[in-house]
Amino acid sequence: MTYTEYLQLPSNEQLKYRLKDSFSRLGQGFINFLIGIGLFFVNLVRKIGRSFKEMGYAFKHGDIWTRLSFIFLGISQIRRGQILKGICYLVIEFLFIFYIVAVGGYAIYQLRSLGVVSIHYYCSIDESSIAAGFENIVFTDQNAAIAYCTTYGGSEAIYTYTEYGDNSFNIMLFGVLAVIITVVFLAFYHSVIKKSIDVQERKEAHLYINRAFDDFRDLLDKKFYVTLLLLPIIGICIFTILPLIDMILMAFTNYNSTHQFPTAMFSWVGLTNFINLFGGSHSGDTRFAYTFFNILWWTLLWAFLATFLNYFLGMILAMVINKKGIKFKKLWRTCFVLSIAMPQFVSLLTWNQFLSVSGMVELIMKQFGWMASTEHITILDQAYSARIAVVLINIWIGVPYTILTTTGILMNIPNDLYESAQIDGASPVTRYFKITLPYILFVTGPYLITQFVGNINNFNVIYFLTGGAPYNDSNYLYAGQTDLLVTWLYKLTVDEQNYSYASVIGIMIFAICAIFSLIAYRNSSAMKDEENFA
Repeated sequence: MTYTEYLQLPSNEQLKYRLKDSFSRLGQGFINFLIGIGLFFVNLVRKIGRSFKEMGYAFKHGDIWTRLSFIFLGISQIRRGQILKGICYLVIEFLFIFYIVAVGGYAIYQLRSLGVVSIHYYCSIDESSIAAGFENIVFTDQNAAIAYCTTYGGSEAIYTYTEYGDNSFNIMLFGVLAVIITVVFLAFYHSVIKKSIDVQERKEAHLYINRAFDDFRDLLDKKFYVTLLLLPIIGICIFTILPLIDMILMAFTNYNSTHQFPTAMFSWVGLTNFINLFGGSHSGDTRFAYTFFNILWWTLLWAFLATFLNYFLGMILAMVINKKGIKFKKLWRTCFVLSIAMPQFVSLLTWNQFLSVSGMVELIMKQFGWMASTEHITILDQAYSARIAVVLINIWIGVPYTILTTTGILMNIPNDLYESAQIDGASPVTRYFKITLPYILFVTGPYLITQFVGNINNFNVIYFLTGGAPYNDSNYLYAGQTDLLVTWLYKLTVDEQNYSYASVIGIMIFAICAIFSLIAYRNSSAMKDEENFA
């Protein structure tokens, strides 16, 4: 359908066409997202294959020094005059071999089982007891060890001591670190081999070969970005990527409060946690799946309402304040700024006290006779009323931000557009949908996407206002009926210490946010019509 044909449709048909087009774009965007993931892995396989091909070329066409570089990195560089560079390559290789032999190899091997030696409690008996026929006994339960020793060895003749076993968490951490170091070294190995054949060919062609001074000068000039980014990248790898990989791997284990060091080890369970998430529990306990799907729909509903109600209400208030003829505009804007100057957690805790039992709202209602003295307010004790209260209070907290954001945009819309539309007979509603809304959406499209994702992970509003309450559904697993996925994740981690389930929820939150963000941004006007908006 052309744009001219679209304009000729009635208003209700235009709305239907927009909704249909939006859903079709959403579906196409999801398909493109899946295709993009597939292409990523295809390209990764191709790059690995290309790397093997380049190494094969280097071995086939390289001289003896280049071929020796496959065993001793840097030999080719040393032979061609790049002595310092070659020595550095050789040192890095020896350090890696030493690390693998001393620590890394065993760390990778232990990843297979996450530990095999459990904690042991020893009942040690003195020589007189041994002579009587008793020997050292090993127990896996401390109370059993003490009871046995006390009963059979005599409380004065024996003592117990503990020998700790394998720490599964450390095994996973250092095992993943060893794998990352190995992958990085293999990439470094490929790079050195590629440079070895390159320096050989440059030598044979009588071309200039960089010395150590040239490389050092480039690091302070042409490649200064490498020098600046080296430490941040190392920090990201250690403090972001490594914990992230560990978190993902925990989803495939049974790591919880009963499998913590030193009392017990945890182990791999494969896809069991994900099967439980989608209702396929072998134990018959489907509370995890029930809780997830109920919290998921509420999280998405909350994110939609919290985002678009704040957005459109804030936009309307900004338009009213910005309208010609409105007096004291600066005063109204200042009032909204003051309302967000107070820290958010203070406002939320205050609202919690207002709406809770014996809070200010209840006292006022009893004072005016609107509630019996024996009754109590139950706004936060019922699922639907608590959810409505959360949404309304979030509007009170979030609308001022939208007002401030859209006020500046409204001031930049050319008045000529409104004057031309008014001359053509366009109504205020038409001017809003044809001029104001498209302009604001174009500018704030990416902001709207980030707000939606931010509301999916809006921990503060739920945690400080309701704490996830009410808890009147026994089928919920460690969660209340106003909990979001992110607050449930917090409770699974901090309160219940069920790290495997928490990791599964973390992965699901990441997948939901990533898929929605990519699809929504690719279909937003800010990306598709960046050069064409007028």
